[in-house]
Amino acid sequence: MFQNFLNKRYSFLLIFATIVLIVVVYNFYNGNVLNMYYTQNENPLSWDGVPTPKDTLVDWKEVNRMRKLPKAVEWSKIKRRTPPSKEDMHDKWIVVTSIAAPTSDVTLLSKIAGWKLLVVGDKKTPKSWSLPNTIYLSVEKQVELGYRTAQVMPYSNYARKTIGHLYAIQHGAKMIYETDDDTHPYNNTIKFFQEQKGDFYVYSTDRDTVNPYAHFGQASIWPRGYPLENIANPPVYTFVKCKDARALIQQGVVDGDPDVDAVFRLTRKDDGVQLDLRFDPKAPPILIPPGAYTPYNCQNTLHFKDAFWGLVLPPSGTLRVTDIWRSFYVQRLLQEVDGYLGYFGPTAYQVRNAHNYLRDFIDEEELYYKSGRYISYLEKWNGRGLDFFNRMLKLAIDLVVEDIWKPIDAVVVEAWIEDLVSFGYEPPKLSTTPKPCKHIIENAKEMKFQQQPSSHLRIGKKMKEIQSLG
Repeated sequence: MFQNFLNKRYSFLLIFATIVLIVVVYNFYNGNVLNMYYTQNENPLSWDGVPTPKDTLVDWKEVNRMRKLPKAVEWSKIKRRTPPSKEDMHDKWIVVTSIAAPTSDVTLLSKIAGWKLLVVGDKKTPKSWSLPNTIYLSVEKQVELGYRTAQVMPYSNYARKTIGHLYAIQHGAKMIYETDDDTHPYNNTIKFFQEQKGDFYVYSTDRDTVNPYAHFGQASIWPRGYPLENIANPPVYTFVKCKDARALIQQGVVDGDPDVDAVFRLTRKDDGVQLDLRFDPKAPPILIPPGAYTPYNCQNTLHFKDAFWGLVLPPSGTLRVTDIWRSFYVQRLLQEVDGYLGYFGPTAYQVRNAHNYLRDFIDEEELYYKSGRYISYLEKWNGRGLDFFNRMLKLAIDLVVEDIWKPIDAVVVEAWIEDLVSFGYEPPKLSTTPKPCKHIIENAKEMKFQQQPSSHLRIGKKMKEIQSLG
């Protein structure tokens, strides 16, 4: 009997200790850990505990109270910075972020003729990081730059790549190529249409999403971030050809292990088999029209000066979410300036760094249940009556109110705009009559290109497309 009493007593103490531990961990996580996540600076806290600089042009307490942008920001109040010296200026930049020692792919990037490589470090990046012909921004250097964005951007976060974009813009960039440390451009050259205007095929559709992978011969796969509820929709193959379309952002598809989500990797790839998918290099570039959306990433992407405003990454999302959330945000704003997102054929190859697919699935959770709602909201949003930068800020705040973005994302966007203005960066002119194609030079027609071998379970290393029966 005495032994039973001791056992019950020990059981009670164990349960009590477990409850206490849960309470302590909960309070610690929701207090100290979140504050550490957002910043390591000593800025005052506002708008749900998110840090903001003391002299910000936005009253974030008022934003929190009204749940909207109370009034247009007067960007002219921002003091201009002294430009860098001419010898530090360059017009073509490659921007990468990495926490690893220089990889073979990064080393090759540093040797691309005519381009300047910039690598953004973080707290886990080796202190000794160094590579010839490369500018490396350590955490300490990022602070020294004095950017407002760096004051509010979380550490240990992929979005710190944004600081590298600011550096390139400040130092004369006219084009910025974004990539990762495990992506290899073919022939070690950056192959895109390196002009802001050209004659392009544009999707002719009234759908709100299009899957560009189908156009490049992979109709059975989809980009990371594509709304799951739309995957089963038949592909769109109808295009018009537009004269002088402004392809301000150009995304190249990537052979090898392309940017697909964890749902695909967990259900369409045999364990232990390296993905080696190929896209059709003969398929011409295509543009996404106003009103339609598709995800694009940071992996193999060229940005022109008139779209530099769209390089800011919202930091609240995980590594698997941040660039996709940016892509939808930017596509809505491109409509305001007659700009397009373009998809190009394979210009690079990737052997993906090791990943835990189940971990990726968890990190991509928001994409699965929010992407469709995000796009639906963008379809009805408007920023009429505001200048372009205020439209950027308004949309960021509105996405927070819609519980798609988080407050830290809107604060970062405002700081980012202040940095751009301080460099003298001019936003693109607003369009008075946005429409899919102002000058049609070929009427709507269907274009289908050769479907390429794809990946399906239980086929093994020799992957092939499953042919339809009958």
